[in-house]
Amino acid sequence: MELEANEFQNLLTLPMAVITTKDAKGVDNAAPYGCVMPVLKPFKVIALASALPRHTLANIRDTEEFIINIMGKPGFKESMSCAKDYPEEVSELEEVGLETVAAKKVKVPRIKKAIGWIEASLKEEILREDFSIVLGEVLKAEINEEYLESDQLTEDPLTMLNGEFRALGDSVSME
Repeated sequence: MELEANEFQNLLTLPMAVITTKDAKGVDNAAPYGCVMPVLKPFKVIALASALPRHTLANIRDTEEFIINIMGKPGFKESMSCAKDYPEEVSELEEVGLETVAAKKVKVPRIKKAIGWIEASLKEEILREDFSIVLGEVLKAEINEEYLESDQLTEDPLTMLNGEFRALGDSVSME
């Protein structure tokens, strides 16, 4: 089946990640993002794409810190609820009931139920008319010990393909 050029996303899996940030006033922010990727090994750089405007992007610009929380089934529904358009002064994490833990290298909170965390600082922003690519220097990457047994993950990170979230081939429902 031939796809239109703008339908190429139907061939690529996207990670279920929630970006947490903190604004200049100290209000925590959280938003689901799928367009996240490492930038070539062995560099310690991670990239994310963001539509304009977004509270997350504004916070990264202001504080130059963010965390990519890699999500699995635990916390999935609450994480997706962070996508609602909350006012700037409202913490999505508090509104949806996602518990946080302190980060190791940045002031931004980690989501406690995340499978892993990538703490980063803003390295560069590539701004275009309709979107922005944020390059972050990875300061700390860690797997949540809660999901490790004999150094093996017991919970799979979620990915999205063609509008459905999956964990190793199994569809994951929002309900």
